[in-house]
Amino acid sequence: MKTKLILIFVIIIIGVIATVSILGFKLLSAFREIDEEKAFVMEEISEIQVNMVRERVHVIRAKTSNEVRFHYYGKSKQELKLVSEISNKKIVVEAKCEANPLPRNYDPTPEDMYLDIYLPENYSENISISLTTGKVEIDSIEVASFTLDTTTGGLEADQINAAKCSIKTTTGNININKTDTDELGIKGTSSAVNINECIVESAKIETTSGGIALKDCSGSFNIKANSGEVQISYKEFGDQNISIATSSGSIALLLPNTAEFSLEANTSSGKLKSDFAVNTIERKKMAGQIGTKSNEVVLKSSSGSISVLKK
Repeated sequence: MKTKLILIFVIIIIGVIATVSILGFKLLSAFREIDEEKAFVMEEISEIQVNMVRERVHVIRAKTSNEVRFHYYGKSKQELKLVSEISNKKIVVEAKCEANPLPRNYDPTPEDMYLDIYLPENYSENISISLTTGKVEIDSIEVASFTLDTTTGGLEADQINAAKCSIKTTTGNININKTDTDELGIKGTSSAVNINECIVESAKIETTSGGIALKDCSGSFNIKANSGEVQISYKEFGDQNISIATSSGSIALLLPNTAEFSLEANTSSGKLKSDFAVNTIERKKMAGQIGTKSNEVVLKSSSGSISVLKK
Protein backbone atom coordinates (compact mmCIF):
# COMPACT_ATOMS: atom_id res chain seq x y z
CA MET A 1 0.00 0.00 0.00
CA LYS A 2 2.83 2.34 0.94
CA THR A 3 4.66 1.56 -2.32
CA LYS A 4 1.48 2.33 -4.30
CA LEU A 5 1.06 5.73 -2.59
CA ILE A 6 4.69 6.59 -3.32
CA LEU A 7 4.18 5.67 -6.99
CA ILE A 8 1.06 7.85 -7.24
CA PHE A 9 2.94 10.75 -5.61
CA VAL A 10 5.84 10.37 -8.07
CA ILE A 11 3.44 10.37 -11.04
CA ILE A 12 1.78 13.55 -9.76
CA ILE A 13 5.14 15.27 -9.30
CA ILE A 14 6.22 14.29 -12.81
CA GLY A 15 2.94 15.65 -14.21
CA VAL A 16 3.37 18.97 -12.39
CA ILE A 17 6.96 19.29 -13.58
CA ALA A 18 5.93 18.54 -17.18
CA THR A 19 3.13 21.10 -17.08
CA VAL A 20 5.37 23.78 -15.60
CA SER A 21 8.06 22.99 -18.19
CA ILE A 22 5.58 23.38 -21.07
CA LEU A 23 4.26 26.67 -19.72
CA GLY A 24 7.78 27.90 -18.98
CA PHE A 25 8.91 27.11 -22.51
CA LYS A 26 5.98 29.04 -23.95
CA LEU A 27 6.64 32.01 -21.69
CA LEU A 28 10.26 32.12 -22.77
CA SER A 29 9.65 31.56 -26.47
CA ALA A 30 9.65 34.46 -28.92
CA PHE A 31 6.56 36.42 -29.88
CA ARG A 32 4.95 35.47 -33.17
CA GLU A 33 3.67 38.09 -35.61
CA ILE A 34 0.07 37.24 -36.55
CA ASP A 35 -1.78 38.89 -39.40
CA GLU A 36 -4.82 37.15 -40.88
CA GLU A 37 -8.00 38.19 -42.70
CA LYS A 38 -11.31 36.52 -43.52
CA ALA A 39 -14.14 37.97 -45.61
CA PHE A 40 -17.72 36.86 -46.27
CA VAL A 41 -20.38 38.13 -48.64
CA MET A 42 -22.96 40.06 -46.65
CA GLU A 43 -25.93 38.23 -48.21
CA GLU A 44 -24.66 34.97 -46.70
CA ILE A 45 -24.92 36.26 -43.12
CA SER A 46 -27.88 37.13 -40.88
CA GLU A 47 -26.05 36.73 -37.55
CA ILE A 48 -22.46 37.31 -36.42
CA GLN A 49 -21.14 35.74 -33.23
CA VAL A 50 -17.61 36.63 -32.12
CA ASN A 51 -15.98 34.66 -29.29
CA MET A 52 -12.66 36.08 -28.11
CA VAL A 53 -10.57 35.98 -24.93
CA ARG A 54 -8.06 38.82 -24.42
CA GLU A 55 -8.38 40.62 -27.73
CA ARG A 56 -9.24 44.26 -28.27
CA VAL A 57 -12.18 44.23 -30.65
CA HIS A 58 -12.95 47.19 -32.92
CA VAL A 59 -16.18 47.33 -34.91
CA ILE A 60 -15.85 49.60 -37.94
CA ARG A 61 -18.51 50.69 -40.42
CA ALA A 62 -17.24 50.09 -43.97
CA LYS A 63 -19.13 52.44 -46.31
CA THR A 64 -18.10 51.01 -49.68
CA SER A 65 -17.98 47.28 -49.04
CA ASN A 66 -20.43 44.42 -49.54
CA GLU A 67 -18.39 42.05 -47.38
CA VAL A 68 -18.17 41.38 -43.66
CA ARG A 69 -14.43 41.34 -43.06
CA PHE A 70 -12.39 40.22 -40.04
CA HIS A 71 -8.78 41.35 -39.57
CA TYR A 72 -6.94 39.47 -36.80
CA TYR A 73 -3.46 40.71 -35.94
CA GLY A 74 -0.90 41.33 -33.22
CA LYS A 75 1.74 39.39 -31.31
CA SER A 76 1.48 36.15 -29.36
CA LYS A 77 3.78 33.50 -27.97
CA GLN A 78 1.58 30.81 -29.42
CA GLU A 79 0.36 30.20 -32.95
CA LEU A 80 -3.18 31.56 -32.90
CA LYS A 81 -5.51 31.06 -35.85
CA LEU A 82 -8.75 32.82 -36.71
CA VAL A 83 -11.38 30.10 -37.10
CA SER A 84 -14.82 30.61 -38.64
CA GLU A 85 -17.88 28.47 -39.22
CA ILE A 86 -21.12 29.26 -41.06
CA SER A 87 -24.39 27.43 -40.44
CA ASN A 88 -27.90 28.63 -41.37
CA LYS A 89 -26.52 32.10 -42.20
CA LYS A 90 -24.94 32.39 -38.75
CA ILE A 91 -21.18 32.90 -38.67
CA VAL A 92 -19.15 32.08 -35.55
CA VAL A 93 -15.64 33.53 -35.37
CA GLU A 94 -13.05 32.72 -32.72
CA ALA A 95 -9.29 32.43 -32.20
CA LYS A 96 -7.72 29.07 -31.42
CA CYS A 97 -4.34 27.45 -30.94
CA GLU A 98 -4.74 23.82 -31.99
CA ALA A 99 -1.34 22.83 -30.55
CA ASN A 100 -2.27 24.04 -27.07
CA PRO A 101 -4.28 21.60 -24.88
CA LEU A 102 -5.26 24.39 -22.46
CA PRO A 103 -8.30 26.61 -23.14
CA ARG A 104 -7.10 30.14 -23.92
CA ASN A 105 -8.91 31.70 -20.97
CA TYR A 106 -6.84 29.47 -18.63
CA ASP A 107 -3.55 29.93 -20.47
CA PRO A 108 -1.18 32.66 -19.15
CA THR A 109 0.85 32.79 -22.36
CA PRO A 110 1.52 36.49 -23.14
CA GLU A 111 -0.22 37.99 -26.15
CA ASP A 112 -1.23 41.36 -27.57
CA MET A 113 -3.97 40.68 -30.08
CA TYR A 114 -6.54 42.75 -31.97
CA LEU A 115 -9.63 41.97 -34.03
CA ASP A 116 -11.09 44.55 -36.42
CA ILE A 117 -14.59 43.80 -37.69
CA TYR A 118 -15.62 45.69 -40.82
CA LEU A 119 -19.40 45.81 -41.26
CA PRO A 120 -20.94 47.03 -44.52
CA GLU A 121 -22.97 50.20 -44.04
CA ASN A 122 -26.20 48.41 -44.98
CA TYR A 123 -25.64 45.37 -42.72
CA SER A 124 -28.68 45.47 -40.41
CA GLU A 125 -28.86 41.99 -38.90
CA ASN A 126 -27.54 40.68 -35.55
CA ILE A 127 -24.12 40.81 -33.92
CA SER A 128 -22.91 39.41 -30.57
CA ILE A 129 -19.46 39.64 -28.98
CA SER A 130 -18.15 37.55 -26.10
CA LEU A 131 -14.87 38.35 -24.31
CA THR A 132 -13.11 37.07 -21.22
CA THR A 133 -10.73 39.99 -20.79
CA GLY A 134 -10.56 42.60 -23.47
CA LYS A 135 -12.09 45.81 -24.69
CA VAL A 136 -14.63 46.59 -27.39
CA GLU A 137 -14.66 49.78 -29.46
CA ILE A 138 -17.53 50.62 -31.82
CA ASP A 139 -17.53 53.41 -34.36
CA SER A 140 -21.15 53.15 -35.44
CA ILE A 141 -23.58 50.28 -35.94
CA GLU A 142 -27.22 50.09 -36.97
CA VAL A 143 -28.44 46.52 -36.48
CA ALA A 144 -31.43 44.48 -35.37
CA SER A 145 -29.70 43.36 -32.16
CA PHE A 146 -26.35 43.93 -30.46
CA THR A 147 -25.13 41.79 -27.55
CA LEU A 148 -21.92 42.14 -25.56
CA ASP A 149 -20.84 39.80 -22.75
CA THR A 150 -17.45 40.44 -21.17
CA THR A 151 -15.93 39.36 -17.86
CA THR A 152 -13.22 41.96 -17.33
CA GLY A 153 -13.38 44.51 -20.09
CA GLY A 154 -15.26 47.58 -21.15
CA LEU A 155 -17.07 49.23 -24.04
CA GLU A 156 -16.34 52.48 -25.87
CA ALA A 157 -18.93 53.27 -28.53
CA ASP A 158 -19.72 56.31 -30.61
CA GLN A 159 -23.19 55.22 -31.77
CA ILE A 160 -25.33 52.10 -31.32
CA ASN A 161 -28.68 51.90 -33.10
CA ALA A 162 -30.50 48.62 -32.51
CA ALA A 163 -33.97 47.28 -31.92
CA LYS A 164 -32.47 45.39 -28.97
CA CYS A 165 -29.18 46.12 -27.19
CA SER A 166 -27.87 43.95 -24.34
CA ILE A 167 -24.59 44.64 -22.52
CA LYS A 168 -23.14 42.64 -19.62
CA THR A 169 -19.78 43.23 -17.95
CA THR A 170 -18.21 42.17 -14.66
CA THR A 171 -15.46 44.79 -14.36
CA GLY A 172 -15.25 47.39 -17.07
CA ASN A 173 -16.81 50.76 -17.77
CA ILE A 174 -19.46 51.34 -20.42
CA ASN A 175 -19.14 54.62 -22.33
CA ILE A 176 -21.52 55.32 -25.21
CA ASN A 177 -21.84 58.63 -27.00
CA LYS A 178 -25.31 57.91 -28.45
CA THR A 179 -27.68 54.97 -28.38
CA ASP A 180 -31.08 54.76 -30.05
CA THR A 181 -32.76 51.46 -29.17
CA ASP A 182 -36.21 50.05 -28.59
CA GLU A 183 -35.02 47.84 -25.74
CA LEU A 184 -31.81 48.51 -23.79
CA GLY A 185 -30.43 46.18 -21.13
CA ILE A 186 -27.21 46.81 -19.19
CA LYS A 187 -25.86 44.76 -16.30
CA GLY A 188 -22.54 45.60 -14.66
CA THR A 189 -20.91 44.28 -11.51
CA SER A 190 -18.12 46.82 -10.96
CA SER A 191 -18.91 49.13 -13.83
CA ALA A 192 -19.69 52.78 -14.43
CA VAL A 193 -22.28 53.51 -17.13
CA ASN A 194 -22.08 56.76 -19.09
CA ILE A 195 -24.31 57.57 -22.09
CA ASN A 196 -24.31 61.08 -23.55
CA GLU A 197 -27.54 60.66 -25.53
CA CYS A 198 -29.83 57.81 -24.52
CA ILE A 199 -32.98 57.33 -26.61
CA VAL A 200 -35.01 54.21 -25.81
CA GLU A 201 -38.49 52.83 -25.66
CA SER A 202 -37.59 51.01 -22.45
CA ALA A 203 -34.35 50.38 -20.56
CA LYS A 204 -33.32 48.19 -17.64
CA ILE A 205 -29.95 49.01 -16.08
CA GLU A 206 -28.40 47.27 -13.05
CA THR A 207 -25.01 47.89 -11.45
CA THR A 208 -23.53 46.42 -8.28
CA SER A 209 -20.90 49.12 -7.80
CA GLY A 210 -20.47 52.02 -10.17
CA GLY A 211 -22.18 55.26 -11.05
CA ILE A 212 -24.80 55.71 -13.76
CA ALA A 213 -24.96 58.93 -15.80
CA LEU A 214 -27.46 59.22 -18.64
CA LYS A 215 -27.94 62.46 -20.57
CA ASP A 216 -30.45 63.72 -23.15
CA CYS A 217 -32.77 60.82 -22.35
CA SER A 218 -36.08 59.78 -23.80
CA GLY A 219 -38.09 56.70 -22.80
CA SER A 220 -38.95 54.62 -19.74
CA PHE A 221 -36.18 53.52 -17.35
CA ASN A 222 -35.91 50.87 -14.64
CA ILE A 223 -32.61 51.40 -12.80
CA LYS A 224 -31.09 49.59 -9.82
CA ALA A 225 -27.72 50.55 -8.35
CA ASN A 226 -26.21 48.90 -5.29
CA SER A 227 -23.56 51.55 -4.61
CA GLY A 228 -23.09 54.54 -6.85
CA GLU A 229 -24.72 57.80 -7.83
CA VAL A 230 -27.46 57.88 -10.46
CA GLN A 231 -27.87 60.99 -12.62
CA ILE A 232 -30.46 61.13 -15.40
CA SER A 233 -31.27 64.12 -17.56
CA TYR A 234 -34.22 64.14 -20.00
CA LYS A 235 -34.44 66.18 -23.16
CA GLU A 236 -38.02 64.98 -23.80
CA PHE A 237 -40.51 63.67 -21.29
CA GLY A 238 -44.00 62.44 -22.18
CA ASP A 239 -45.91 59.35 -21.13
CA GLN A 240 -42.85 57.68 -19.67
CA ASN A 241 -42.25 55.84 -16.40
CA ILE A 242 -39.12 56.06 -14.26
CA SER A 243 -38.10 53.71 -11.46
CA ILE A 244 -34.73 54.26 -9.74
CA ALA A 245 -33.51 52.44 -6.63
CA THR A 246 -30.11 52.72 -4.95
CA SER A 247 -28.74 51.07 -1.81
CA SER A 248 -26.08 53.71 -1.17
CA GLY A 249 -25.85 56.64 -3.51
CA SER A 250 -27.71 59.80 -4.40
CA ILE A 251 -30.30 60.19 -7.17
CA ALA A 252 -30.55 63.28 -9.36
CA LEU A 253 -33.34 63.46 -11.96
CA LEU A 254 -33.50 66.43 -14.34
CA LEU A 255 -36.74 66.93 -16.27
CA PRO A 256 -38.08 69.58 -18.66
CA ASN A 257 -40.10 72.18 -16.77
CA THR A 258 -43.20 71.11 -18.75
CA ALA A 259 -43.03 67.51 -17.46
CA GLU A 260 -46.18 66.01 -15.93
CA PHE A 261 -46.05 62.94 -13.69
CA SER A 262 -46.94 61.31 -10.40
CA LEU A 263 -44.00 61.43 -7.97
CA GLU A 264 -43.09 59.16 -5.08
CA ALA A 265 -39.63 59.48 -3.49
CA ASN A 266 -38.31 57.81 -0.34
CA THR A 267 -34.95 57.83 1.42
CA SER A 268 -33.85 56.28 4.70
CA SER A 269 -31.06 58.79 5.31
CA GLY A 270 -30.61 61.66 2.89
CA LYS A 271 -32.04 65.00 1.81
CA LEU A 272 -35.06 65.48 -0.46
CA LYS A 273 -35.40 68.27 -2.99
CA SER A 274 -37.89 69.10 -5.76
CA ASP A 275 -38.10 72.05 -8.14
CA PHE A 276 -41.64 70.88 -8.95
CA ALA A 277 -44.49 71.65 -6.57
CA VAL A 278 -45.31 68.53 -4.53
CA ASN A 279 -48.11 67.71 -2.12
CA THR A 280 -45.95 66.07 0.54
CA ILE A 281 -42.34 66.61 1.52
CA GLU A 282 -41.18 65.15 4.82
CA ARG A 283 -37.86 64.01 6.23
CA LYS A 284 -37.97 60.65 4.45
CA LYS A 285 -40.77 61.00 1.92
CA MET A 286 -41.71 63.25 -0.98
CA ALA A 287 -44.83 62.78 -3.10
CA GLY A 288 -47.10 64.71 -5.39
CA GLN A 289 -49.05 64.97 -8.64
CA ILE A 290 -47.44 67.31 -11.12
CA GLY A 291 -49.84 68.14 -13.93
CA THR A 292 -52.55 65.69 -14.98
CA LYS A 293 -50.69 62.75 -16.50
CA SER A 294 -50.61 59.47 -14.59
CA ASN A 295 -47.16 58.20 -15.63
CA GLU A 296 -45.07 57.39 -12.56
CA VAL A 297 -41.71 58.52 -11.22
CA VAL A 298 -40.64 56.32 -8.30
CA LEU A 299 -37.31 57.05 -6.58
CA LYS A 300 -35.87 55.13 -3.63
CA SER A 301 -32.54 55.38 -1.82
CA SER A 302 -31.48 53.54 1.33
CA SER A 303 -28.73 56.06 2.11
CA GLY A 304 -28.54 58.97 -0.28
CA SER A 305 -30.16 62.23 -1.26
CA ILE A 306 -32.88 62.52 -3.92
CA SER A 307 -33.30 65.55 -6.15
CA VAL A 308 -35.95 66.17 -8.81
CA LEU A 309 -34.86 69.23 -10.74
CA LYS A 310 -36.05 71.35 -13.64
CA LYS A 311 -33.65 71.66 -16.58
